[in-house]
Amino acid sequence: MTIFWNLIDRAFLSLASVRLTIVVFVLLLFLAIPGSIILQWNISNVDPGIQYDYNFWKFGEAFQLFSAYHSFWYVGLMMILAMNLIACSTERWPSMWKLATTHPVRWSDETLARQPEEFRREGRTGLSKDEFLAFVSKAVESKWSTPVVLEDAPGRFQLFWQTGRWSRISNYLVHTSLLFVFAGGIIGAFYGFEGAANIPSGSAVDTFLIFKEGRGAGLVRAPGGLSNERLLGFRVETESFRVKFYEDFPGRPQEFVSKLNVLENGKVMASKEIRVNDPLTYKNYVFYQASYGKVGDFDLRYRLVSKSHPTEGQVPLRSKLGEIQDAPSLGRRIVPLMALDNLQNLGPAVRFQELDAKSNPAGEPFWVLRDYPQFDRDRRPQSPYVLFLDSADEIYFTGLQIGYDPGAPIYWLGCFGMLLGTFYALFVTHKKYRVLFENGKWVLVGSVHRLPTGFDKKLDRWAETFGGTS
Repeated sequence: MTIFWNLIDRAFLSLASVRLTIVVFVLLLFLAIPGSIILQWNISNVDPGIQYDYNFWKFGEAFQLFSAYHSFWYVGLMMILAMNLIACSTERWPSMWKLATTHPVRWSDETLARQPEEFRREGRTGLSKDEFLAFVSKAVESKWSTPVVLEDAPGRFQLFWQTGRWSRISNYLVHTSLLFVFAGGIIGAFYGFEGAANIPSGSAVDTFLIFKEGRGAGLVRAPGGLSNERLLGFRVETESFRVKFYEDFPGRPQEFVSKLNVLENGKVMASKEIRVNDPLTYKNYVFYQASYGKVGDFDLRYRLVSKSHPTEGQVPLRSKLGEIQDAPSLGRRIVPLMALDNLQNLGPAVRFQELDAKSNPAGEPFWVLRDYPQFDRDRRPQSPYVLFLDSADEIYFTGLQIGYDPGAPIYWLGCFGMLLGTFYALFVTHKKYRVLFENGKWVLVGSVHRLPTGFDKKLDRWAETFGGTS
């Protein structure tokens, strides 16, 4: 039994070794290289198998190189690092806590005399013992420190105070916060997901393509869909999309905005205009504005106007390319064939075709220009009607990034704790001060647990404060 516990002790000491920490960090550094230079599943929906030859693909599949940051070897190293942090903290915690919280004890005159000269200051004051004690106590309290009287005898006293004592254990805040980061990452990996969907303006979808899916995400595969297509459980509609370009850089977007509606059972459950870094959140889904593009179609608004009755004989129409429109009052059928943003610097233009009752072409196709309303009248003088183009708006799709990360609040809390702990550990030191007063003479002794540079100036300022009382 003794041998067993000896082995446990040795294993614990090995696990708590700083050398192990360094080894794990070096391994993480080198083994993270595949995640940077090899195509990852969670970066795109492209199968890494089509990017590499068969032998390398088989090797990569076996060692999970295409999901490096979720591989067994990377996760295993992170678990070893977590256990190493816990072991290191557990072993050193009692001594560090004692240094931070131990109650000060009175020093003898011999102990005070043995302190280094650079951390020792002396002076005299014309105040009595009680007056000087009251003065020092008030000066110390104004520096957010509570003085403790260790000795109070006739004609003399010994006073102690300290600052920054929690810096002794600030590294434990960093360690604990790092464990929170690990926990948040693990929870996100098991229960989170990332995907995307492209929705043309005016359309809606109820599925999306998954890029990364945790085993506990609970997503449902779309019936008859792709292998990586998942159901949303509701519909997301792009009510409108607009993009604004820089005037000095045509084609370079300054801002693009999507108006999204979430629909369930035909009812709008949520609605929001989303921009980059301003997403829509609904249930466990977060919809980010990620990209946009052209779908190769136009939203067309035009009017057929009778030449004989221009006021009463107007038929407003709206369609996309290829959609046949009827104007029964004029006895006409018409279909837009193509559209251009700018036809030979004449502005937006649409090419139409008139159809007969059997949807066969009747006559030749003709152009209609938005900025030249008389163009159709002049080019087709025999036609009983004139076609006016009111607008030709190119239809865009909005590219949405869809995700859910339940571990995000946890590791953001961990990141905040790491910053706070690191700041406290780097910029705050544990300083201790003692003042011995006897018959008008005072002795100030200070100590600092690390970074002594500048501490002598701190003692000089305290000495100047005490000396100014005479």
